[in-house]
Amino acid sequence: MREPVSYFDLGATLYTPCTNDKLSTVLKASPAMARSMVLCLEDAVKENELALALTNLKNALKTFSPNSGVKRFIRPRNPLVLAEILDYQNIDKIDGFVLPKFDLNTINLYKRVIEEQGKADFSYMPILETAQVFDNSAMVRLRTLLKLWGNKISCLRIGGNDLMNLLGIKRMKGITAYETPLRSIIDQLVIQFRPEGFELSAPVFDITEDLETLKREVTMDLAYGFFAKTAIHPTQVTVIENAFAQFSAGHQAQAEKVLDEDASAVFTFNGQMMERTCHQRWATRTRQFAIRYS
Repeated sequence: MREPVSYFDLGATLYTPCTNDKLSTVLKASPAMARSMVLCLEDAVKENELALALTNLKNALKTFSPNSGVKRFIRPRNPLVLAEILDYQNIDKIDGFVLPKFDLNTINLYKRVIEEQGKADFSYMPILETAQVFDNSAMVRLRTLLKLWGNKISCLRIGGNDLMNLLGIKRMKGITAYETPLRSIIDQLVIQFRPEGFELSAPVFDITEDLETLKREVTMDLAYGFFAKTAIHPTQVTVIENAFAQFSAGHQAQAEKVLDEDASAVFTFNGQMMERTCHQRWATRTRQFAIRYS
């Protein structure tokens, strides 16, 4: 049995549509600085392109052999497509699957496919992106059901664009997610899931030519404790990974001090009062993240 993919190994996750005519090369490559990649069969693929995308993926997998530490996931279109690709040659070389439109209506459909195919040795990243996200009681019920999946859940991904679409809005240049109604949704998801042991990834910033706003957004992501984020272009990967590395360099020693059993209960570090009890979980998560960048 493979070890589940750790949330702290995901970093910047670069998405690529399976319609890419160089998919075999993309799958084998180590994308510049990206720590994980997702081959997409959902929103990035039109309905009339699905057959082509599936053929591309099937052919790419035939010659694929993992050659780097990059974590590779596939985002199927739905449970039926997941059932199909689970039978592809070399599918066991993939680390896991990103499960779109994941809610109380689909969770058992996905679970049934996985169990019936006997392919349990994968990691999963469900995407929270349907109207049920706005219903706290639905999220509590979903959380309870997700606990039955054990440590196979690497993280929950926040489907920012789908959620904004439900609100009738979209991303705007110069505006971070935290300056839109999406912030309230992010707040609730963090509150609902992280205390129960579920990690979340930060939503995508879908404007490729506004790297300054992306930098501001990643600063807020880190303030919220997000240590993984979707990217749609290599230039975004560079911004995200540089920010993650800078955060790690600036906070690893502080985290180690909190976790030092010989440290005082209360102490000052880099001008901030630190309390070993109050900052314990922050320090534990930060150390797990920072050692990947040491």
